[in-house]
Amino acid sequence: MKRTIRKYYTLNKKEAEDLKKKAKKTCRSEAGLVRELINGFEPREKPGDEFYDAMSDVARMADDLQKMAYIPGGTSGHDSNLLADEAMRWRKFQADIERRFLTPEDGVMKWQ
Repeated sequence: MKRTIRKYYTLNKKEAEDLKKKAKKTCRSEAGLVRELINGFEPREKPGDEFYDAMSDVARMADDLQKMAYIPGGTSGHDSNLLADEAMRWRKFQADIERRFLTPEDGVMKWQ
């Protein structure tokens, strides 16, 4: 949806600093943060590098399991299915963690 309506607000110094700080913590522009709040979302702070390192490890484990499942002659059909299922379970786990830590959630602003 195209945004064509401009709104101007006056903030005091502390409010302006808080808005800037909170926008930076959530990796959003100030306008983007305000729009999310208006739409009832609770922005989440961007996780640290450790989170992304751990998620890369999870993805790598899922890839390794997926590869093992399809090694020609390396596993029985039953084992191959188990490995493929386990790889899918890891991928779902990764998606759930990303959703819980990165996706804004509906609700009251709790992060003040």
